[in-house]
Amino acid sequence: MTALDQGYFLNYHAIVVIEESLSDWISSAEAADRLGLTSGRVRELIASGALRAHRVGNRFLVSRDDVDARASHGPSVGRHFSPRRAWALILLETGVVPPGLDTVTLSKLRRVLREKDLWSIRPRFASRAERRELRAHSSDLARLETEPRVVWTGARHAAAAGFGLIASDAPVELYVDGPTAEQLVARYRLRPSDRPNVVFHVVPSEIRGWLSGAVAPRLAVALDLADDRDPRSQQVAREFLARP
Repeated sequence: MTALDQGYFLNYHAIVVIEESLSDWISSAEAADRLGLTSGRVRELIASGALRAHRVGNRFLVSRDDVDARASHGPSVGRHFSPRRAWALILLETGVVPPGLDTVTLSKLRRVLREKDLWSIRPRFASRAERRELRAHSSDLARLETEPRVVWTGARHAAAAGFGLIASDAPVELYVDGPTAEQLVARYRLRPSDRPNVVFHVVPSEIRGWLSGAVAPRLAVALDLADDRDPRSQQVAREFLARP
């Protein structure tokens, strides 16, 4: 492990240790009991990103906050938005009208943005992307950020999205389409990791075509911050998503 890798592990992942010591994580069995679900369904929610989880050995620790939020809202949280609908909402929040939506659909989506507490319905955005946690050599991180067809997100780039959060030691998080993800995995020899320094949020090619600029829309970044294990990121996300 390089000195930079060691610094990353100590600075960023120390937060995870602190969280676990404060009992912010519960077993998947306890999560299933609280939610009245089977263990299999809890694993599905973890895989989709609807419940944040941290793998320890052969078991998962699940975010107590996510379980409590889901339990408090019950079935009213609703089904996941499709990727297309999730991104239509994300773009509309910034004032951008995505292509190909009829006026009735646009009206319904705008009503969601006006009337819903986005913090409480954030699990419905879980299908906006497929999350891939990867490990790169530390010397390749800056190059990954400057690759064409990548869009920045997450705590590392929160300041660039207009949020008051500085987290230069957080993973490089990028929105990419499937072909780009595969090219970058091969080019940089990225590998799956339980202590990632790179996170790909893989979206359909159509959705990637909707995104412009170096940084993802603020609502997308906020949703990604809400999924972060760092309590600072979660607080920034809550302040944005739960605003009146």
